Amino acid sequence: MTYVSSLLILPILYVFFSTIHISTHDYAIEQWLPRWDRLLILVTVIGLERLYTYRYAVSQRSVLTRDIIANIVNLYVTGAVVAMVLLPLLAFSLDHVLGRKLVFASSEQLGPFWLQVAVILFSVSLFRYWMHRWQHTNEFLWSLHSYHHRVTDLKATNGEVSNPVDFALRNVVVFLVLGVIGFNTVAVLLAFTVTNVTAVFSHCGGDVKGGFLNYLFVTPEVHRWHHSAKVPEGYGYSCNYGVEFAFWDVVFGTYYLPHKDGETVQPEHIGHPSGLPDEGNYLRLLLVPLGLYRPLLRLARALRIPVGQEGQQPAE
Repeated sequence: MTYVSSLLILPILYVFFSTIHISTHDYAIEQWLPRWDRLLILVTVIGLERLYTYRYAVSQRSVLTRDIIANIVNLYVTGAVVAMVLLPLLAFSLDHVLGRKLVFASSEQLGPFWLQVAVILFSVSLFRYWMHRWQHTNEFLWSLHSYHHRVTDLKATNGEVSNPVDFALRNVVVFLVLGVIGFNTVAVLLAFTVTNVTAVFSHCGGDVKGGFLNYLFVTPEVHRWHHSAKVPEGYGYSCNYGVEFAFWDVVFGTYYLPHKDGETVQPEHIGHPSGLPDEGNYLRLLLVPLGLYRPLLRLARALRIPVGQEGQQPAE
């Protein structure tokens, strides 16, 4: 019974939040996304963690403050700042560099509503798969993304623990581009729902069984292997790079989910593949990859502002 109920979780979440979006489609997207939508999903998944207790769970209380700050910044600040900076550049590029004829005048020119939803989901999920892989193979991008891999367990609260630049590259830029192109607003909302629900659900710390859904969507069972402290042999930098859909990993040969005696096997330890400890200092997470943390400390000392002990920051 528990197995059947956990199989229904993701479909129910999709239906529930899609229904909310459709029933409130008269509201402008910027009025309520992501002000409460992502927060409600987050609270829901936290509830699932309490309901489906995972016996190998590792307490994250010591970094809860860091998690809260990261959620506030990436859910309520990063998108707004990136949109303010990038939208004028995108509009200029489409209008003056590529030519106005390439910009669709209305969403109707992009096809029927259902097709737009499908195209958005296809485009976003494929883009995020390859961006995610690049964030593991490019040295600078990994210096940003690696903080997300220093968490010692998957929890709904640490799904957004990421440098804002890292977060924006994977989660914001592609939606801005689609918005400028002119896709139907409700189509974007529904696609946004799927990506939001799956992204938070994949970090659910509960013992949720995915079953056959593991081959279609990024479930907690699938995503734990992406966060494994020990990368499976033969998989290079990591495995299971998909953000929404696991089938991209199946297609491109990066899917990994072992089974034993009919049950999925989960990694022994979650954490940084090089053994770096979790970083509870949000300022370091924010500034070290950009080379700004030490200058900030020197400035604080010069102004005699207490900022705590610098400590030793391992090289990324």
